[in-house]
Amino acid sequence: MSAPVHLMANAALRAELHDLDLTIAELQARRKQVQARLDSIDYPILILPPEITSEIFLCCLPETRKPDVVNPKEAPLLLTHVCSAWRRIACSTPQLWNTFEVTVRQAGKPVDLEDIAETWFNRAGGLTLSVKYEEGLFRNGPSFARFLPALRRHARKVRSLELHVNFGDLVMIDLPLDCVLLQNLSIHLLDDWGHSEQPHVEMFTNSVPLLREVSMSTAPPSFLGLSWQQLTKFTGELYYVRECLEALRVMPNLTECAFSAFDLDTVAEVFSHANIQHFTLFKSSSSDVSVGASSADPLCRVTLPALQTLKLVEVDNFNEYNLDSFLIRSAAPLRELVVRPSISSLAIQLVLSATFLALSLTLLEIWHPSGVFLMAFLETLAQDANALPSLRTLSFRGCHRDGYSGFAVDDIIDAAAVPITQRRHLAGCAQLQSFRVVSKTHPKVSVYAEARLLPFRELKEAGMDIYIGSEEESII
Repeated sequence: MSAPVHLMANAALRAELHDLDLTIAELQARRKQVQARLDSIDYPILILPPEITSEIFLCCLPETRKPDVVNPKEAPLLLTHVCSAWRRIACSTPQLWNTFEVTVRQAGKPVDLEDIAETWFNRAGGLTLSVKYEEGLFRNGPSFARFLPALRRHARKVRSLELHVNFGDLVMIDLPLDCVLLQNLSIHLLDDWGHSEQPHVEMFTNSVPLLREVSMSTAPPSFLGLSWQQLTKFTGELYYVRECLEALRVMPNLTECAFSAFDLDTVAEVFSHANIQHFTLFKSSSSDVSVGASSADPLCRVTLPALQTLKLVEVDNFNEYNLDSFLIRSAAPLRELVVRPSISSLAIQLVLSATFLALSLTLLEIWHPSGVFLMAFLETLAQDANALPSLRTLSFRGCHRDGYSGFAVDDIIDAAAVPITQRRHLAGCAQLQSFRVVSKTHPKVSVYAEARLLPFRELKEAGMDIYIGSEEESII
């Protein structure tokens, strides 16, 4: 290329670059103008009074939290990462921070739990605290030890405390907590303490005068130093029957109690508790220690003369005669009875004894009832005003056909149409207000001939609560 041609090419490129620079400068100027217009816009959410924004923030709190140490993708932390104005409002709204839940599950890089908890608790200001600390059986390092100092400093503000920890974690509380405002306490041990002698832990420096509700898993009441007499509600999980009885003995003022128990381990005398009004036996399991408890045996060893509500929820070894003996022995003013054995393949029946039929039940719920029992029960209910004279709500749930004795939904609606109608209009007893039949497994509603459903439609039109179908949908 000759020199003149080379110079001309260079000049053209420089001219093109100059034009591009001018275009870029023009675009930058336009961008600056558009950005200025955008920045001048007042978004409604940003011009609300701070107290209104705070109320909106409270509605952003999740109903259930993802198990984590802290989750920046959930409120309240998420709200502090949007802009400086929101951060100021969020950090100065104590109601966002008075519930603290932390879960340490997996081994990994240690986090500064003390600093996290301290910051969180300080933002709660003078509000009382609800604190939940949970860790796995296998975790990385002394996590609870890092959390404990912050908990101890703010213990006087704690109203609810839930700990899922190893036995060794509780032992390290060498300086007990001063929780004068504590109302609810839950202790779940993830391991066995491995001692030949039963240990005893003093968690609190002074009395906890407001404490009324305690839940414990694996460890019996003797494990923890408390004024047990002041409690009104107690839940014991993964207990032996003897530990259930121990709990009842040391808590004479209980009005509500629930146990998940192992099968009867020793022969024990029947214990009578004068004040319990609500009693539940339920199924519970622990994935950490690979055990489960769901026995109905405690029913054989207690007498509850003040009982108003009895719930047997997914219990094993249910025996209708043991239940009847309990009812006879207690002679209680029972108002609600729920019988839900865990082995749903076995059809359930109750003893239609004089004691049972004379109960003042307002609610009766039976899961997977047997056909023999159901036919006899419905006939009695339809003809005898003195049979469960206060009954207003009757439910059959988990219904399915099992060989000779099991009844499915279609069996029950055929058997119940006439008796339920008769009972609804029977004089001398409370009027039945609700009747429910729910299938065991089928999510979709089955189709039944209209003639079979007509009596129930008429009852519903007359104002009765009728539900027949699956857990998701009723055909009425």
